[in-house]
Amino acid sequence: MFSRLWRMKILHLIDSGGLYGAEVMLLNLVEEQRKLGHYPVIASIGQKGIYVKPLEAEARKRRLEVVIFRMMNGPNILGALNLLRYARKNRFDILHSHGYKCDILLGFIPCSLRGIPLVSTIHGWTNANRFSKLGLYEYADALSLKHADAVCVVNQVMCGHPRLKSLQEKIHVITNGIPTLDTDEPVPEDETAEFCRKGFTVVTIGRLSREKGHEYLIRAFDKFQKVTGEGRLLIIGEGPEQQVLEDQIQELGLKGKVLLAGYRDSAWRYLSLCKVFILPSLTEGLPITLLEAMQVGVPVIASAVGGIPQLITNGKNGLLVPPRDTDIIFQSIHKIYLDDGFSEVAAVNNKELVTNLYSSRRMARDYDFVYKYAVN
Repeated sequence: MFSRLWRMKILHLIDSGGLYGAEVMLLNLVEEQRKLGHYPVIASIGQKGIYVKPLEAEARKRRLEVVIFRMMNGPNILGALNLLRYARKNRFDILHSHGYKCDILLGFIPCSLRGIPLVSTIHGWTNANRFSKLGLYEYADALSLKHADAVCVVNQVMCGHPRLKSLQEKIHVITNGIPTLDTDEPVPEDETAEFCRKGFTVVTIGRLSREKGHEYLIRAFDKFQKVTGEGRLLIIGEGPEQQVLEDQIQELGLKGKVLLAGYRDSAWRYLSLCKVFILPSLTEGLPITLLEAMQVGVPVIASAVGGIPQLITNGKNGLLVPPRDTDIIFQSIHKIYLDDGFSEVAAVNNKELVTNLYSSRRMARDYDFVYKYAVN
């Protein structure tokens, strides 16, 4: 099947709600697979009535091949059959699913009926309440993975998740990777850049959802403001918690000191204007935004969750904080505010670490090994 110099046709399946970590990781992977001589295609799934998704627009901007599937939401046998019909007709060698929606759509179909090996990447579960809608989806996801040929997780900690205990023989750890960023690319001259240039700026990048912990960062920043009388907080991203965060900013009297900037294309470009990057998440896989901040060389503070302790050694190349602990988040911001020497050393360590161990080329080669495993 793979006599042609191990060049594969790979159909990546994703039902994307935005342009966040999993989507950026997928775009980086597809770009590297093309460079390696493979033929990857992104199958973008969505509900009927949705036109162009952010992932689809970005993929086309990067000149990556995208095929669009629109179908009714939820378990959809007809939608799954249409996907398989397309994959068989175009002779794809591998189906690679990203996220629980695609896992559930195809994962309950046994390989003997599917006919094409299925690889799934779990980008991170939110540990939602087991009886919530999302919790039920994550439970169904774990069940569907029993029919996958290989299951990839983005950090070692996820291997110990109770839902994956019965799948240990097919689990592979493949950490996310990013390309070399063009740090010479100019920073956009807009209101966000102007905000950053007005003082000591703390920045975070991520979807505005509860598991990202923005409310705790805002409280910690409020303490920092009260102690130093200085500082600005830039929050880049969009999501369902925007109004809640706007209300919190208003209540704490931080209007003008905290900017909810919304989505920004290539948001990492603003990092060079900021003094510290913070990721206050309650749960994570292996965040792309943290890798970008490390490569740019801005000092980092991050919650000690998921795969983050793989990246950050506390006090060496960054600071780890317990999730939800506003006091320690405040103390960490204050430490970097006072200690330029630590920041300089951490920046050098981070650039080397990301370049050597967390490149998108390394990630793509690691997936090659998983594909070979899946077809044998």
